[in-house]
Amino acid sequence: MDQTIIDPAALDRLEEWGGADLTRQMVRLFLESAPERIDQIRTCEEDDPGDLPERGGHSLKSSAANVGAQEVRRLAEEIEDHAANGDLEAVRVLLPAIEAAFDRAREVLESLTKGLPE
Repeated sequence: MDQTIIDPAALDRLEEWGGADLTRQMVRLFLESAPERIDQIRTCEEDDPGDLPERGGHSLKSSAANVGAQEVRRLAEEIEDHAANGDLEAVRVLLPAIEAAFDRAREVLESLTKGLPE
């Protein structure tokens, strides 16, 4: 597994805390909620997005950290910081990178959770 995409220690921690069920549930929640958070970030392209890009970045950062999605977490943190400072142009520049990082994380997480015992 590419540890720059998914940190196996995060998944091991979930497994230790709640077994395969918790791990599967947390991965499922991440995979379901991340597209919504990316949509919130994408509002940076609107005239007046309010605090949606910042909130989307913050929520995505947290959920990515829970499942060890390193690259997504790092980019979401950058997006959150830029959005908090009102630098929506920097958020726009990072948008394709976070979308691609999520795609890579989704691939790895889906393949890993298929191997978890029921």
